[in-house]
Amino acid sequence: MPRRLDWTLLALLFCGGLLFRLFFLVATGFDGLYGQDAYAYYDFAGSLQTLLSTGQPLPPFFWPLGYSALLASGFALFGASAAVGQAMSVIMSAGLAPLVYIMARQMQSGIGGAFVAGLLMAVCGQAIQSSLVLMADIPALFWALLSGVLLLSHLSRQPLHRNKTLHLIGAVICLMLAVITRWLYLGLIPVWGAALLLNRGTRRREWLSAGVAGILVLLPQLALSVTSPYPTFSHAWVQGWSPGNAFQHEFTNVDGHFSYEQVNALFYAQPVYDAYYLSPLFTPLIVIGLWAEFRRRRFVAVVLLGGWILLPYLFLAGIPYQNIRFPLIISPPVALLAGIGLENAVHWLSERVPHRILAYSGAVLLVIAGAGQMVSTSAPIISTFITNQQADKTVITRVAARLPAEATVYTFGLTLALSHYTDFQVYELYYETPDTLAQKWQPGQTDYLLVDPWNINSQWAGREPQTAMQWFENQRGLTQIGQYSHYVLYRIGE
Repeated sequence: MPRRLDWTLLALLFCGGLLFRLFFLVATGFDGLYGQDAYAYYDFAGSLQTLLSTGQPLPPFFWPLGYSALLASGFALFGASAAVGQAMSVIMSAGLAPLVYIMARQMQSGIGGAFVAGLLMAVCGQAIQSSLVLMADIPALFWALLSGVLLLSHLSRQPLHRNKTLHLIGAVICLMLAVITRWLYLGLIPVWGAALLLNRGTRRREWLSAGVAGILVLLPQLALSVTSPYPTFSHAWVQGWSPGNAFQHEFTNVDGHFSYEQVNALFYAQPVYDAYYLSPLFTPLIVIGLWAEFRRRRFVAVVLLGGWILLPYLFLAGIPYQNIRFPLIISPPVALLAGIGLENAVHWLSERVPHRILAYSGAVLLVIAGAGQMVSTSAPIISTFITNQQADKTVITRVAARLPAEATVYTFGLTLALSHYTDFQVYELYYETPDTLAQKWQPGQTDYLLVDPWNINSQWAGREPQTAMQWFENQRGLTQIGQYSHYVLYRIGE
């Protein structure tokens, strides 16, 4: 294998992906904090630091431990700031493409097919967007891909691959890190297990060593889950899962009522046909790649890549909810199969056209057109996403300038952001009831309400946020004193 060229292409994929991601950050100044979850991860990472330094008990936390633990380690080394977390996500995201390249080479793909697979991962729109925020998606995917590389090293029959037991232990540790970063990666455990069983070369001692290592990684998460008031495996998406949801586009769940444009089956298949994930020009190549691996009796690759796509997809298609971030888990095997498929298609064509250069030239044009379509599709989506998040921060800045520094503000949607950027006493409407609102009411004190009324009255009709807002209107009275984008600021009567 031409090692020097491999290393050159790996460096090119990493540096190109890194520069592409940095372009969005430098141009916008976005700090990676948005919504509710990013702030929750950030705050819990701070709680982990406090636990280690003072022994103060951890607050309840809804999400798994892995990403906040990663953030806390970064904070310990470089200081607690959003920039540290964002840098970690960007670097790990830039590392996805080289890992895909390595996996393709491990599956005996040529340099061309491996590079195309890595390139498709590098310009995947959702991977780029997820790298700009403080969220668990990119770290979980990074750990899963690193686990796949180590697993294939363990399964390799090449004599140069030594320490196969250590490779398996590393693969299991990385997969468990992915699991405790995002629960969705539990779906890869049976896929990895099937690949190991097909190989039949793994000894019982290796299974045992790897199992013990995996359990040790899971122990802190198990300890947290046992004491947490939040559900672990009785999550709403698990309880609400149904195969019939794959053909539905309208759901009522714990987060309110939603009506989507596509049924779940199409929405969660976007990584194989939507240019935000993958140009449709490459879609046929996925089938060609899987068929090529099957014909060559590379059943480990068929099971590993096919199962990696199928099991998460089947779960996601059955949940009563749609989120464009969720199918990111499927992107690496899709990119791998597309690269392998293109390589096999070019080889087949080159033997049937008058000049091989025609087949190779056509492949280059296809890659340029497809990758260009992915970039041109993703760039405005990512820019719009960042613009919307910056607009929310502008709302917070304007409200902070309008109200007293220690004002009491009830809100929905901006709760953790307000707590992070202001000194307000902030309350989340989702957790309020008429009784709790009555207990907090201090006659003579002016409070404020900051909400998106349209969202409250549509998605949350009859639910906690609307009930709380209605109580304010009926019992204390609401006076609109400002509007900032789609958020309205009310003074709550005394």
